[in-house]
Amino acid sequence: MNFKINNIIKILITLLFLIIFSFNANSQKLATIYGKVVDKETGEILRGASVQLVGKLMGAYTDIRGEFKIKNVPPGTYSLKVSYIGFNTKEVPTFTINENQTYDVGTIVLENEIRKTDEITVEAYRSNDNETALLLAKKNSLQLSDGISREEIKRLPDADAGQALRRVSGVTLVNDKFIYVRGVSERYSNTTLNGASLATTEPDKKAFAFDIFPSEFLENANIAKSFTPDLPGNFAGGLVQLNTVDFPSGLSVKFTASSALSDNITFKDRSFIRYHGGKTDWLGFDDGSRAIPSIIPTTPADMRKLTADLKSENEVLLMNSSTKWVQAGRKFNDNVWRRDTISAPPNAKFSLSYSDIYNLFDNDFGIIASVLYGNSFSYTGIARGQLQASGAEYNYFGGGGISSFSTNIGAILNLAYKIGSHSSISFKNTYNNTSDDETTIIEGFKEQNMIRQMGFQFVQKSLLASQLTGEHKLPILNSIFDWKIGYSRSVRDEPDFRRVRYSRNDSTQPYRVDIYNLEGNGYQAGRFFSYLKEDAWSGNFNFTLPIDNTKIKLGALYETKTRNFLVRSFTIVKSTYMLKNYYDEDFGYVVPNYGDEDFYNNGFLTDPENLFKEENFSFTRLGISEETKPTDSYSALDNLAAAYLMAEIPFYLGNHKIRFIGGARFEASFQKLQSFYPITTSNSDSTFVDKTYLDLLPSINLIYEIQNDMNLRLSVSRTLTRPSLREYAPFTFYDFQFQGDVTGNVNLVRSLIWNYDARWEWFTNPGELLSVSIFYKQFENAIEETIIPTSSNFKRTYVNAQGNAYNYGVEFELRKNLGFISSALNYFSIAGNLAIINSQITVQQVDETDTRSMWGQSPYSINLALVFNQPEWGTTANISYNVFGRRIIQVADIGRYDFKEPHVYELPRNVIDFSINQSISNNIEIKFIAKDLLNEDLIWKQANKIVLSNVRGRTFSLSFGYKF
Repeated sequence: MNFKINNIIKILITLLFLIIFSFNANSQKLATIYGKVVDKETGEILRGASVQLVGKLMGAYTDIRGEFKIKNVPPGTYSLKVSYIGFNTKEVPTFTINENQTYDVGTIVLENEIRKTDEITVEAYRSNDNETALLLAKKNSLQLSDGISREEIKRLPDADAGQALRRVSGVTLVNDKFIYVRGVSERYSNTTLNGASLATTEPDKKAFAFDIFPSEFLENANIAKSFTPDLPGNFAGGLVQLNTVDFPSGLSVKFTASSALSDNITFKDRSFIRYHGGKTDWLGFDDGSRAIPSIIPTTPADMRKLTADLKSENEVLLMNSSTKWVQAGRKFNDNVWRRDTISAPPNAKFSLSYSDIYNLFDNDFGIIASVLYGNSFSYTGIARGQLQASGAEYNYFGGGGISSFSTNIGAILNLAYKIGSHSSISFKNTYNNTSDDETTIIEGFKEQNMIRQMGFQFVQKSLLASQLTGEHKLPILNSIFDWKIGYSRSVRDEPDFRRVRYSRNDSTQPYRVDIYNLEGNGYQAGRFFSYLKEDAWSGNFNFTLPIDNTKIKLGALYETKTRNFLVRSFTIVKSTYMLKNYYDEDFGYVVPNYGDEDFYNNGFLTDPENLFKEENFSFTRLGISEETKPTDSYSALDNLAAAYLMAEIPFYLGNHKIRFIGGARFEASFQKLQSFYPITTSNSDSTFVDKTYLDLLPSINLIYEIQNDMNLRLSVSRTLTRPSLREYAPFTFYDFQFQGDVTGNVNLVRSLIWNYDARWEWFTNPGELLSVSIFYKQFENAIEETIIPTSSNFKRTYVNAQGNAYNYGVEFELRKNLGFISSALNYFSIAGNLAIINSQITVQQVDETDTRSMWGQSPYSINLALVFNQPEWGTTANISYNVFGRRIIQVADIGRYDFKEPHVYELPRNVIDFSINQSISNNIEIKFIAKDLLNEDLIWKQANKIVLSNVRGRTFSLSFGYKF
């Protein structure tokens, strides 16, 4: 593995030198000045504004994006004059540019002439990747929104989008990859990338897994918490809008390398357990060594026919089928059970980015490209428990660890072309592939037996997302037409998840493998294969027509998602179960199968590496049985057609401006789900779900401008959340880590939500904010996850609540420079948010009515950060704190338990992170990160008893970045 990584480093360094040489060969002496012009009141871009160098016959007009660029400027000191019809002229103070420099004057804000001032005021903001620009967009947004900028992400220790989003007000992170917004679970949020919907990689969740998206690919991430008709209506908590960099500011090449260590595993002798996988695991791809052997029949129906022939009275058919059955068992690679322990090396990560602007047919053509590779070794100490439905006593409890080797390969390629000052077209592409290769070993007790479980699991997830967009200023009434075509494909491949369980009656006896004369127990000794592919296509357009001060906006969208989920599941059984008789070549006739009793008595005591060797799959020892059910694999279709009409109407109440934004969105959705494998080869697929919903979603928003830097917002809207394809699917999957089955519910219906929001916000200075928000949500047919105890373990499924559910709360946010206390604190600032939330839901369960808080709702969440930023030193430091209140993580069917509070709760966990960035020169930057300094256990409890506990250790990393 190290040899391959060293080769990659050499290749990257060679490419860097080639890139540098090509840039030097084409270097120029002249400079470029660029920036952006917007309306101060609305935050909207101003197209066609004049930008002139004072005292020079050089200048430019802003394009359709409100951006300008003045090229071929000699080095020197300049000032700019910016003018636009109907707005006060602004002058940007003097600045100095050097040879070959691309100078960003930022975003210049013009004020309408009806509000004349006695002095010229220039407000300069940089590009959309910083906090000041994010707050300006927030101030002028039509919706209540919160977000995080690239500038803030850069100084945080967060590696992926999920870790970054947990810093946003009212957001909490679950299982390191799902986000809860305003106290509702991940299923009530929706996600877009550059405005287009995304396919999901999760087979068991109605959610986007944010851990698959690297944070360094983001320009910003915004969460819309109120609804306007131009947004998708399928959310209640929030619409998460991920945005990658749109257009480059100039030439930039940067290489970054980092290394990290964990205090509980790195360099510690024999601390990491691994099994022998494929040759390309280090890249995050299986090399085919985990594939189902080609000798295995293609479908479960064909496999069932083969096993049925094992009972044939036809001597020739019995001989042929039993021989093929034995060969099939032997073809499963026995080496995959082999494992060893190593000292874990440090984690590694490399990235290379490039951006530039070219002249193509006298227009600007921008390119942004970035690639990254990373790997990590981690060890999680775990405890798992399961309570009996009667008496709240442990039915199962065990402990052990998970050794995980993870990889991440990502790439981004964004192309943008500006056609004059009236049109632009962009093509954005993002690809990411992650893998987790885990070895899990747990020892404990279940009922009267002591057990040992092993699991070897490789999961690969990939996401490809592309968007082709256009924006055009039309001569008709100064209108704007924009359009977008989006495509995304997600894949989740889990080839050959191996599980085996040993048990013993007491500690004086050896462990014995649990292999019985029955099928359907693959979690005790079996092989599981699954493959999920989801494709999402979308197309939409928006047309904005200004009429005096009013803006009319209308648009339409069509979206289609297809999902195919394939499963094959095999149980290892005694041969005597499947093969009652076999053809004995020594005797030359069929004989009864009594089995190899010596092997069953003594061979079952051996390690799986020896137990599952090729020679032990025979007529008299071991064989395979397929337990795949007809409902395990499915195909599904989810189509959505939508259209909307809305208006933005400004008016004045005295001297105060009020913006009214109102309209409605119509959505028609069509969902179908079918089983994929028939029970027999003659049966056709069976339809499980075929549902159509027609919904009208109204929305009213009022923005009352108390003063130039202060708003009061009010919003009323209706939204919905539809069941996901997985929540419908009757496929049952055994969750090895959580020791239970997961299944869908074909009887689910969509939820309707009324949303009421109010927010007061005060933008005291650029980059500063004080806001208070209150919200109330009423749910009809809310969808909740429920756990149901069974005779052997427990089952998780989904149900609709009876009656209405309620969710309400208040959010506080503060961003403030501390220089107002003392000039010595000018370089310090604080950022924090607090959400206080309550909820209530009623669910009918068997003979009991359960009234409680909603699934996933925390009574509070807190984020705090202290930031030190000294530009003259090139130093930025950040210490942050995050915590959330106790929340229901699994909902229990209370009618099945005889004790109070059978729900499973996740307890608060305090997290402190620290990071410091130091610029050594204009080209070199070093960053140190310390993550999870408190290292508190992640704990779930039921009836005040631990049913899950994870502890992972602290992580420390050091990165080096060089900008060419």
